Amino acid sequence: MKQKSIWKTSIMIIGIIGVIAGAYYGYYSLKTGEKMEKSGEGTAATETVAQFKDDGEVNGYNSVGDFIDHYHKEYNDSLGWGGIDTVDWPEQKKIAEEILGVMTEVETDHPALQKDLKQIQGYAQAVESGAKDKQTLLKLHRYFHDLDVEFNDYRETRDYYDVTEYKRKN
Repeated sequence: MKQKSIWKTSIMIIGIIGVIAGAYYGYYSLKTGEKMEKSGEGTAATETVAQFKDDGEVNGYNSVGDFIDHYHKEYNDSLGWGGIDTVDWPEQKKIAEEILGVMTEVETDHPALQKDLKQIQGYAQAVESGAKDKQTLLKLHRYFHDLDVEFNDYRETRDYYDVTEYKRKN
């Protein structure tokens, strides 16, 4: 009799685990699908706003949106979560050089985006020249963050610094 009770309990536990795993998988699949849909919409809309001069790949980036996304993540990794307190200046100089190299290939007629790119360029030039100003790095990070939100429809955060002139709707 006791063995039947253990058997029933085991089946019930396995069933509950299956339901929880199925719910998690369903939720995760739904969220991933939504993100992919949003990314597709954002990419099509922003490709007409800015592109690379030869409409090709530049330094491994297929689009200006990829470039923005990459450097947003780069700054998250190198400066986020307290990294701003222990800056690796040679690494930041290298990042700034890479940004400047790609920016020479970006084309846009959008006046607000042109202003933002000019700001990014100025901050990157300051870091490349050896200026060790944490506020400059913070501003670079915030520009890439907000452009990722506006240009790529990045929605994985509630943070928004409102530093960019470019807005998806303008």
